[in-house]
Amino acid sequence: MINLVNWLLPKEKKFFLMLKDQASNVVDGSNEFKNFIHNYNALNEAKKRDFVKRIKEIESRGDNITHNIIGSLDKTFITPIDKEDIHKLAMLLDDVIDFIYATSIRLTIFKISRIDDHIKKLTDIVIEIIEKIELGIIGVSKLRTMNRFYIDIHTLENKADDIYHEALDDLFNKKNPIEIIKYREIYEYLENITDKCEDIANVIESIVVKHA
Repeated sequence: MINLVNWLLPKEKKFFLMLKDQASNVVDGSNEFKNFIHNYNALNEAKKRDFVKRIKEIESRGDNITHNIIGSLDKTFITPIDKEDIHKLAMLLDDVIDFIYATSIRLTIFKISRIDDHIKKLTDIVIEIIEKIELGIIGVSKLRTMNRFYIDIHTLENKADDIYHEALDDLFNKKNPIEIIKYREIYEYLENITDKCEDIANVIESIVVKHA
């Protein structure tokens, strides 16, 4: 009888796998972005556009994964965790890769000539926090407390805030008005990525609390 009930009302574990695929795709995008940033000053315009194109392809793949998750939610009666939480995680992960692509294309549109140390530092934090988010997405399927995960994410987000404020301080001391506008937007997009990752961690924490 129990097996019959489980067959009739399966808790669709595929959503954990789909979220894992989405998180892995975000990691792919962040690694491509890291290579872009750390090689940026030596790249010609054509090679910069090639990087942006590859990041766009990864972002588009993420859109497809998100679409599949949302479409599956509409067709599934029983899910392993609340539908609303799956939806939030899917959309937030999509936001992260969107911000990565948006940052990369702005570097070329704004004709940023050189990447400064602040952008490199923020990028390194973005890579680290996204890698931890992937581990958090994998871990949430076990519905176990992940205190170290939450602490690490919040610590990295705070570090990004500090670098962002330091970057703005240097920016307004050294750059002309046009450069201020360009660089400030790049800083903001990178800092926004860490904010979105913190939002993901908060959703994961909420899921674990509700289902513990």
